[in-house]
Amino acid sequence: MRHAKPEHTRRIAVVQSSVNVRRLTPGFAPFAGMGYDFWIIDLYRQRDLLLKSLMEWKPSAIVTEWLPGLTEELLGLGCPVVLVPSDEVVHGVFSVDIDDLAIGRLAAEHLVSRGYRNFAFVGRRGAHYAEQRLEGFRSVVGDVPVYWEEFRDWRQYDEYWREPDEDMVDWLAEQVVPLGIFSAHDPTGRHVLEAAAQAGLEVPFAVGVISANDDETVCEMARPALSSIRLPWRRLAAEVVYVMERIWEGTPPLGPILIPPLEVVARGSSSYEAVGDPVVRRAMQYLVAHLAAVDSVEEWATRIGVSRRVLERHFQDGLGRSPHAMIQHERVERAKVLLTTTDLPVGMVAERCGFQSNERLTVNFRAVVGVPPVSYRRDFRGKSM
Repeated sequence: MRHAKPEHTRRIAVVQSSVNVRRLTPGFAPFAGMGYDFWIIDLYRQRDLLLKSLMEWKPSAIVTEWLPGLTEELLGLGCPVVLVPSDEVVHGVFSVDIDDLAIGRLAAEHLVSRGYRNFAFVGRRGAHYAEQRLEGFRSVVGDVPVYWEEFRDWRQYDEYWREPDEDMVDWLAEQVVPLGIFSAHDPTGRHVLEAAAQAGLEVPFAVGVISANDDETVCEMARPALSSIRLPWRRLAAEVVYVMERIWEGTPPLGPILIPPLEVVARGSSSYEAVGDPVVRRAMQYLVAHLAAVDSVEEWATRIGVSRRVLERHFQDGLGRSPHAMIQHERVERAKVLLTTTDLPVGMVAERCGFQSNERLTVNFRAVVGVPPVSYRRDFRGKSM
């Protein structure tokens, strides 16, 4: 015998791409025990099967992304439709979105704080959010060169990857460096990093890159790791629930609900000050890539094709510190990352950072940070709990 659902339970169909399912589900989960029954369904399922499944399930509301044509068909099913993340204006549809203008402003402020004075923007052609983020970016830094990527349908898939456009490589090579680039979202930011490498531009010393959404599956796997603006996905999901409740109560919102972004998560793609000196840029690019293998300043200078004296002069003039001090700084910074993001034994951390022993790591780490590596790891984990 089949039992009916309790009358107080409302069925919510979450019709989203797999990327947004990962983002929004943690925010919906707390409401699952409060009279809501969420059903995840792939936005890109064959359209007739998608509509048939929804008609059979009879949801109380549909939470979806904006997709021309499909959004209107979903509205035709007769239940409230809430778009997230989107502020597209569709008659009869409600929306919850991130404040994209604020994202653009935050990206610009971050690049300015890193010392960049030349700026550019890369986004996906036709994407409403990209245009808004560009507008916010320009409100801080003024007019900037823009490169628009063409839309490709297969972006919907998790395994999406492709070589950067040759046109993007050529466009980057024409820009004035040091250059701070804001990319409209993380996959585009990764393309910018790959195109910069092909153009022979050192990241982040000649080109600094920041993106938005902070998708760790993209940002952490990029090389260098991609700086991004973290967005409040849990709050976004909660706001969707509040909007649905207001609709059912007869007091729906009159316009899109906009939520401010959270913060910049600075990673390797914008982790240094802009560097105008090409010798310093080349030296830093080599150091970051070969930190554990650099045994001396002399070897470092030889590897980039200059004398130690020349390297010393350029570092003092450009950065106000010696090459030796920069080596030690980079080793300690890498140790901090490994101590807080991995469970590697301290001995392996020392080896991966170029220290000859645990003792050398401990002496240098304590001199800079004030505590030994083991204490630093323990204190960081204590604060994270």
